[in-house]
Amino acid sequence: MSQIPRGRGVAEMSFVIDATGSMAPCIDAVKDNIDLFVDSLRAKNANNANPIRYFRARVIGFRDCDESDFPWLVENDFTDDVGLLRQQLAALEANGGGDEPESLLEALYAVAGDESATMKRGEQTLHPRKWRARSDAARVVVVFTDASYHPRMQHPAGGTLDDVINRLHEQRIMLSLFAPDMPCHDELSQVDGAEYHAISGADPQAALREFCSNQANFAATLRQLARTITATAAAQ
Repeated sequence: MSQIPRGRGVAEMSFVIDATGSMAPCIDAVKDNIDLFVDSLRAKNANNANPIRYFRARVIGFRDCDESDFPWLVENDFTDDVGLLRQQLAALEANGGGDEPESLLEALYAVAGDESATMKRGEQTLHPRKWRARSDAARVVVVFTDASYHPRMQHPAGGTLDDVINRLHEQRIMLSLFAPDMPCHDELSQVDGAEYHAISGADPQAALREFCSNQANFAATLRQLARTITATAAAQ
């Protein structure tokens, strides 16, 4: 834990990644390009200044709550160490699944958290599992998935998309969604300020695999994501 800057130019990110078996190419693509993404965050602007003064990130994996062979949610601590972020990605293995939908809504609800998952304004040391106060940092959740999601949640029981959207709004989280071109994801992207990168194709798994295997396009997409996060943090 350490003291760090607050306010403009500070960002916190959670990479929420579908960790079922078909997602191996996407996970590998994120692993291969994470340094490029970080370098883009650190890039100087036209005034030779870096708008991002400080950031920390974490990797969260999710599957299906009914998964019996692997944990449905894989959580990690926030870190400002790129080497540790790489380790989190390296440890995330694509296993399980075999059918869809998955438990994306539960994962987003858990990752967004409530007030108990938020540090108090003015706290001097960081908490590894809590977001900084809303006024102290921009909050971003980046989702990669190749599947739809259950419309009814198990955690909390009976929860719906509206509960997730309300929580994302309450926590002032910007959502960046890389997912198949499906009505359910279009509905999720109605979160204020959300960016929906719809991956088109008759076979969602094959479409995302093709998207991730195109290194140049995937790298360009991550650069653009970094620019969006930079602009969000600068306006915080």
